[in-house]
Amino acid sequence: MNMKQILLMLMVVTALVSCQDKKPAVLDTAGKNATIETILTRRSIRKYTEQQVTNDQLDTIMKCAIYSPSALNKQSWEIRVVKNPKLLEEINNRYLAVARAQLASGVELKGSAARAANPGFSVFHGAPTLIVLAQDTANSYSSVDMGILTENILLSAKALGLGTCPIGSLVPTFRDPSNVDLLEPLHFSDGYRVGLTIALGYPAEDPQPKERYADKVKIIE
Repeated sequence: MNMKQILLMLMVVTALVSCQDKKPAVLDTAGKNATIETILTRRSIRKYTEQQVTNDQLDTIMKCAIYSPSALNKQSWEIRVVKNPKLLEEINNRYLAVARAQLASGVELKGSAARAANPGFSVFHGAPTLIVLAQDTANSYSSVDMGILTENILLSAKALGLGTCPIGSLVPTFRDPSNVDLLEPLHFSDGYRVGLTIALGYPAEDPQPKERYADKVKIIE
């Protein structure tokens, strides 16, 4: 084998090794980017174990939450984390009182709320922790800010092995003037009202992904 053949062989070997060393694309199943995998595998959880979330986990989730971007950095939201079993039970009971009355009168409730008449029903799916988000009513961007905040909570919880489920059906319960006493232990600032709640806990189910509509995305070039 002459020198030219040896050099050619070395070039081929080097090229093969180089190809093998290439990092996989972000969405390759062989090695996903951790952030993207968290986003793509996160599901709403509607069944939880009784195991409570730790304070360290909550600290991490809340830090991720308050690091969410907001318009002009106004951070036009407040967060309350409810772990107290008695308060959680009372919140659920207030919701059930209205939901069951609606069902009895023939009102058709959607989603899991349709099962509100079932014994032992929990509007937050038995989660041991409920996150209550309030928005600044004087800030026209607060709904957007709260949406961004929510995603940080959902994704950081998933990254810690926890489950979450945003629950909008509880909002009217908190906004009902007859339930003002439910807000007292939460101590929201004046001018803030509840905009969303989130169930949080250890998942007791592994739901399959639902259909996503790619045709909703259009790229204008």
